[in-house]
Amino acid sequence: MELAKILIQERKHLGKTQQEVADDLFISRQTLSNWENGKNFPDVPTLIKLSNYYNFSLDIMKGDKQLMKKVETDYELINIKKANKKYSWSLLILLTLVIIAAFAMSFFENQTGVVKSLTLVMSLLILASLYVSYNFLKQVYQKYADEPNTPLFVPKVFGYGIAINPYHKIGKLIFALLFLAIAIFFLVTIVSLFV
Repeated sequence: MELAKILIQERKHLGKTQQEVADDLFISRQTLSNWENGKNFPDVPTLIKLSNYYNFSLDIMKGDKQLMKKVETDYELINIKKANKKYSWSLLILLTLVIIAAFAMSFFENQTGVVKSLTLVMSLLILASLYVSYNFLKQVYQKYADEPNTPLFVPKVFGYGIAINPYHKIGKLIFALLFLAIAIFFLVTIVSLFV
């Protein structure tokens, strides 16, 4: 049975109006009306509140394909937010270290060995930043992993603009070339330290 039908049935069984139920659940009457008409669905925490309020089992979700899709989407967004927090902190720390190394280079500009060492450190940090960024994009755009014809450019998950899809063949190539270019710069820096 669809959630919309259950919500109407249970509300009528309790003999309450939409406004009374909305007041009890601290939501607007229009929101409840949209759920009862199947225009949209509650998020998971609100669905649990509804289940407790009307005393019905959440097993009803299994039969409602649209609701299950909404729950899946909510779950993906939660995981993306967690990943965003984790990777954002990692990138922030790495890029802060790059900036510190760049400032340190200006203080030691006359000491070639120190400058080369700092260049080496910066190269490593930039490589690590690129690796973290790539892994973040892979997690965020997981939905493209199994698609045969994934687009090269995809809408950014956070903010405006587009991002390179890490699951597209050319997207993988772009990331590989960036990583390779930085790795070559890193190797050239190592060689110049010992020559």
